[in-house]
Amino acid sequence: MRGLCSLVGSLPTKDWLATVWSLMVPDRKEEQVSTRIPSIESFRVLAIFAVILWHSHFLSSLSQFADGNFFVVLNGYLVWWVGVPYFFITAGYFFQRSVLIQGSPMTQFDRYASPLAWILLVWLCIYTVTPVDWPAEVRHHGLWQPFYAEALKNIQLLASRHLWVFIEGARPVWHLWFLPALIFSLAILTLVAIGKLQKHLALLAAGIYVLILAEESTPRNLLNASIPLGQWVIAIPLVAIGGWFAERRESVSTTMAWSLILGGYAVALMEGTVMNTVLHSSMQAIKGHAFLGGILFSLGMFQMALAKPQLGRSTPFPFLGQLTLGIYVAHILVMYTITPFVWKLSDKVPLWGLLLGLMVYGATVVFVVALTRVPILKFLVVRPAWRFDQISRPGREPIDSARQNDPGRQLPPHAA
Repeated sequence: MRGLCSLVGSLPTKDWLATVWSLMVPDRKEEQVSTRIPSIESFRVLAIFAVILWHSHFLSSLSQFADGNFFVVLNGYLVWWVGVPYFFITAGYFFQRSVLIQGSPMTQFDRYASPLAWILLVWLCIYTVTPVDWPAEVRHHGLWQPFYAEALKNIQLLASRHLWVFIEGARPVWHLWFLPALIFSLAILTLVAIGKLQKHLALLAAGIYVLILAEESTPRNLLNASIPLGQWVIAIPLVAIGGWFAERRESVSTTMAWSLILGGYAVALMEGTVMNTVLHSSMQAIKGHAFLGGILFSLGMFQMALAKPQLGRSTPFPFLGQLTLGIYVAHILVMYTITPFVWKLSDKVPLWGLLLGLMVYGATVVFVVALTRVPILKFLVVRPAWRFDQISRPGREPIDSARQNDPGRQLPPHAA
């Protein structure tokens, strides 16, 4: 009753967004929220929503809505480059900043990778036993049989094609490929830091990207390998780009950020057009292409976040951004849960995938917030903060080993 009265009393004098913010973020966490970079968290909301759209039949509904118009569908393909690449670049940047500020690359890697490995293991177990549209399966086959059959099928798949399912992101790994790809890429960044080869990060990113394009150009795996490079390999150049940008320690400008965003978008459109009209590539090949313009676009998003660190501060986005890791790992489970109840709308609502994406995002936010309120479960979905003292500043030098244990300089562990 007290909370309701407080809400009613606040309506005449407060913006509705501020009211929602006050309801969502408890007072005891105000200090924690203030240590985060609002713009980084705000762009995370945009990125994770792009990921959900990619998984929520948005592309198929967009193609149907536009009668298969190539440029509309191509823009739909570029949605992917708003999401996952931003996460990789951000992780590479802040990991490298941690190494520069605190030293001890192996310690930093352990602080990043350990929670990610735990989250990967637990959620892989969850998706191994959870069938698609499980409420409908339970209704028709009982409570035990659907989960038991799904577990047997996926365990056999993991046993026979264990490496392949992680590289290709096939069930039951599905979207969780992001986590081992990130861990592997951070391991490479760690080795680069140990070998003091940071000046070669740009070369590393370019070399891996060339390998990706080389495999795209051949119908077989690169060098006739038994295992393809897979989509996870794009994580290496993206994380390396983030690390390289951290090493430069230069201030960023909104002009450069906008140049990368608009220029990257234009380059991506040209790439898709050339593949379609000149190379006569299939739509599936265009969809899976590693767009150079997409990489530039994602880097521009990240530079914009650094150039405008207070962007989105007065909105709920910084709070929602804190939930990104949890939303990422849990949104497929939520989609499995709600789809049987709403699928009939698919023939009645234009751009059905957009509506489904909105519903999945909202339901997943509620689900993740609920998990964070349970101490034993919150470690499945939480991640630590990016702090203001990790933003690149011109002329800032890494601390030496004698000072890395200074309590005043310590930062919390970080994850994706």
